Amino acid sequence: MPVLLAYFAVIAIWTTTPLAIQWSGQTDWFFGVAARLILSALLILPFALLFSKQRFALDWPAIKVYGAASIGLLGGMTPVYWAAQTMPSGWIALIWGMTPIATGLLIYFLLGNERLSLNKWLGISISLLGLVALFVPNLEPTESRLQLMGLGLALVGVFFHSLSTVLVKKSQHNLPPLHVVTGALWITAVVFLIFQPRILLDWPALEPHSLAAIGYLIVIGSVIGFALYYYVLKQMDAMRLGLIPMITPVFALLLGYFVNNEILNWSIWLGAGLVVLGLILFELDRFYRYRKQKSQR
Repeated sequence: MPVLLAYFAVIAIWTTTPLAIQWSGQTDWFFGVAARLILSALLILPFALLFSKQRFALDWPAIKVYGAASIGLLGGMTPVYWAAQTMPSGWIALIWGMTPIATGLLIYFLLGNERLSLNKWLGISISLLGLVALFVPNLEPTESRLQLMGLGLALVGVFFHSLSTVLVKKSQHNLPPLHVVTGALWITAVVFLIFQPRILLDWPALEPHSLAAIGYLIVIGSVIGFALYYYVLKQMDAMRLGLIPMITPVFALLLGYFVNNEILNWSIWLGAGLVVLGLILFELDRFYRYRKQKSQR
């Protein structure tokens, strides 16, 4: 598959995922995330075993890669599903947009090969100020505590997703993206089934749009989306990859407004603008390095 096509597909999937997460978890958020990931694991396995040119590896180095990728599902996705029930989907997209900052900080502290320059600290500060501008004027008086808990859990999800990305990248593996996603999904599915063995036998009464959202997330959001993400992560330079979280929150805000009747006021746009500006400042060094490398070729 052409890398550029995969790149734009990831943008489209990331744009629609927050709203789909919110819809799929309206009746039972835990069922929404567990059913999505368990059924995704079942769906993806035949493709990984039958249609891949490379043998599915089960040695210890491969299992470590699968385990690292599963951190982004278990620790990243689970809290976001809970948080999505406390706020509009566009807000979730903006919080998720903090992923490059969390990834950069983890690279600095875990790998030691990321320099935290002045513009990076400025970018972090402006993005955090953007979250304040987003939340403070728009908190519901009766729901403010719940929404702030949602903010905290969504940031926990960002942390674990970023940690997973750093660990997978650090492994420098040669595994096909489809195999990485399959291994991560099966580890996650086993954990959910240990926690609640009857989860797929006790389906709650779901609204049609919730059921459709779960189906969309199983096929597009998980099986196709994760495979494309790890494919792009492996094939594309970090500069272009870093643009995805800057683009998708704006599209997600507009999608939530037009499809889900979510509020869009000046403080939300201000918060979104500050978050994106902070991300741009944080990525400036990477952009300059990329331009310099291009000019030297």
